[in-house]
Amino acid sequence: MAKHTLEIEYDYDFVLIGISSHEKDYRFCWALNNKLNIELVKQESLEIKGKKQTTPSYFSFFTFDDADQFTEYSVLANFSESKSLASTENTLFETAGKAKDGGQSENEFLIPEHKQMNYLFVIRGEMENEEVEELIKTLKEIDIVLTAVRIDVKSLKSKQNLIF
Repeated sequence: MAKHTLEIEYDYDFVLIGISSHEKDYRFCWALNNKLNIELVKQESLEIKGKKQTTPSYFSFFTFDDADQFTEYSVLANFSESKSLASTENTLFETAGKAKDGGQSENEFLIPEHKQMNYLFVIRGEMENEEVEELIKTLKEIDIVLTAVRIDVKSLKSKQNLIF
């Protein structure tokens, strides 16, 4: 019997901006809402489980759909939440064993190539390069934003994590 495989081509047609900020996700999104006049709302955390992980990683996730402009804004935390830690008992020896294991979900990054970025700002919709540059400039004006840079999605090894 012949074996058939299905190959899926994903569309990475969106703008990705990496943002560094030491604020909590809700405070960061509140600042974005005020500066950009959008209404980001917290969604259920994005769950991702890699091949080598024994438990999934959870990433904070906020969205806003601007129907008038045909644009969808999403903010994802680049560092995973510790939901799996809450359900396990932590002793000195268990924690030490997990750190060596490497298969656990603690301290996982959504985009490991950009560990210095705390948040990923995803914009789906038509945007000109000038608009993106102006948006980055506006983001840098927010007091709690340390830096904001555009990230080329196609060059990322972990770009499949951005399909949601």
